[in-house]
Amino acid sequence: MARKKKRRGSRFISEEVELDLTPMIDIVFNLLIFFMCATKFRTPEGMIESYLPKDKGQAAGTPQIDLNEVRIKLLWYDADGRPTKAEKGGHVVVKVGDQRFNDAGDFAQMRYPSKSGVWKALGEKLMDFKRDYKGGGEKGLPVIIDARKQVPTKYVISALNEVVRAGIQDVTFAAPEIDY
Repeated sequence: MARKKKRRGSRFISEEVELDLTPMIDIVFNLLIFFMCATKFRTPEGMIESYLPKDKGQAAGTPQIDLNEVRIKLLWYDADGRPTKAEKGGHVVVKVGDQRFNDAGDFAQMRYPSKSGVWKALGEKLMDFKRDYKGGGEKGLPVIIDARKQVPTKYVISALNEVVRAGIQDVTFAAPEIDY
């Protein structure tokens, strides 16, 4: 501590001076709390933590394309049998390759379209494709369900049910079409 010298008469008297540190400690703690609350930690941008499959993605060679894939198309047609983009008034048409399984409006007259013979015929066609498949896919015959955005979900589920009934494990859904 600092010593203060006083002169009293002819002699110097030294006294110890005491400082009160309580206000300074209070200020330091207030500053510490302020900076802890005001600090914004910077998060790394563009990083997404995820667990990706190890057997897919960028590989050393070219990816193998299976040309034997089956594409189930659920199209949206108008009453005249032409493709349409109208939200209402359309009908579902199921196609695999060039083969149509129904005409526009066939499902409109049915109370339960999921019990239609269309789905049974689709299932039989899938079984034929599965039986004749000679590709090298690990999961077997690849099937892509390609539904237009206007097609009600119940038809997509009916197509998926037939794929599952056929015992096909490699099922994907096509991305929606992008208008240019």
